[in-house]
Amino acid sequence: MASEKMKLEVWKGDWGLPSVDPHCLAVLAYCKYSGVPVEVIKTGNPWRSPTGNFPVLRHKGEAYCKVTDIFSYLRKEHWGSDFELSTKQSADVVAFSALLEEKLLPALLHLWWMDDKTFLDVTRPWYARAIPFPLSLFLPGRTQKKAELRVNLTKGGESISEMETEAKVYKEAKECLNLLSHKLGEKQYMFGRLPSSLDALVFGYLAPLLKAPLPNNQLHNHLIQCDNLCRVVNDVLVTFFPADLREMEEKKKKEEQKSKNISTDNSEFPNRRRNMILAGFFALSAMAAYAWSSGLIQIQISDIDPAPSPNSRTNNRRGPAGVEAGVGQS
Repeated sequence: MASEKMKLEVWKGDWGLPSVDPHCLAVLAYCKYSGVPVEVIKTGNPWRSPTGNFPVLRHKGEAYCKVTDIFSYLRKEHWGSDFELSTKQSADVVAFSALLEEKLLPALLHLWWMDDKTFLDVTRPWYARAIPFPLSLFLPGRTQKKAELRVNLTKGGESISEMETEAKVYKEAKECLNLLSHKLGEKQYMFGRLPSSLDALVFGYLAPLLKAPLPNNQLHNHLIQCDNLCRVVNDVLVTFFPADLREMEEKKKKEEQKSKNISTDNSEFPNRRRNMILAGFFALSAMAAYAWSSGLIQIQISDIDPAPSPNSRTNNRRGPAGVEAGVGQS
């Protein structure tokens, strides 16, 4: 009997990404690197998730929700991209994975969920569209509170203001990007020509920073200065997720065509209005002509004697009397 196929549930994608969530992106990349025969289910409904979030890997009646648990289970099932690493390289994977969790993740949480403009313009509208009603009414707000709690517990404190916390979070994130860029150097991946679980995590964290249209993305401005990190993100998208890039290009073309059509309609508006007025005039004229020819409209003209004026009636009566009086006097 064929073995049960693994199923991976992830947040759906956008902006040329297979998913908008860093952890989902990391697991997707790891599965691609390792050749895992997994069925990917892109969704916006976390109702069936044990944690109310994604990713979720389901296999043999079990569900694995944390990235580390998913990686461990896949290695246990002999699917992994770290088998060729040396002892030192394996230690580097652990160290840099912890660095990403401690230094870069808080900045991502702050950027997506705690920056007011980003939350109102991008994050909340996106999840409101992706999540079915009525979950869309409260899940974004609940996730925002969790993000705030996570950032404040790890980077904040009673003696630190919000501005100081924000400055600290982004300062450490930029330092983390610099360390990653130095570690990558001119290599294709972190440890050479073969990707590892660390490369999967790096891709998951950096891809949304590079591709999502966030209004206050100071990390994006820093990331694009790290050419090698941007290069590896783009290479992974082209090599392992080409369908999502094609979907983005098709969507962009449709939006451009729609914008072009609207612009054309607006430029033709005066002529169109004139044509509508002329068409209405001719239609009314045709209707009137038809009604006239079919006898629906008739105009009757009749001769009517004008009523005699009071003066004329008086003169008619006096005329004979005046004659008679004159005859009598002669």
